[in-house]
Amino acid sequence: MQDILNLLSQAVNSEISDPDNLAPLPAGFYGIISLRLKQLKIMEFTASTEEAKLAAKELRKTVSELVSELIDIRVKKMVENLLKGRPIEVDEYEKSSLWKLIGFIDDINLLKTCISEGKTKELENIEKNAPTVYYLVQFNQPLDKFMGSDLVEYGPFEAGDLATIPQENAKILIEKNIVKKVGEI
Repeated sequence: MQDILNLLSQAVNSEISDPDNLAPLPAGFYGIISLRLKQLKIMEFTASTEEAKLAAKELRKTVSELVSELIDIRVKKMVENLLKGRPIEVDEYEKSSLWKLIGFIDDINLLKTCISEGKTKELENIEKNAPTVYYLVQFNQPLDKFMGSDLVEYGPFEAGDLATIPQENAKILIEKNIVKKVGEI
């Protein structure tokens, strides 16, 4: 298992030595790390001696910390490179996350443009298109129909009823002790 520590240490050192560019990772890198961590977990629970169990546990902890550090470094580089418009080469396991980061950066750049160019209508559209958060609430008392912040009509409700309503409405009703929050969607 020492090979996994060496592989990870090399990857972290490569990332640290070049602060601007992502270092290439060996094919299947994260899959290999995941498999080794699974093996260490099995060893931790099946080892015949306490020393072996402890050694497997410690190695698993060290590998997990190194992987976390490596990913943190790589994500910071991805964000910085995207903000600066530089090309990025990522590991196959990082591709779906990269697309989400690209969407996030695009949204931030649009927000910056709308603000700096005084595009108030576009700024309002950004706010309107933000996803609505819903709370699952239980009614403490009856309540007539009301128009939700998502422009959907809710109600009427009886005491004890459960409903999913927009967060904005739920917060007001919670303050007035009309409902209690049961969950968040």
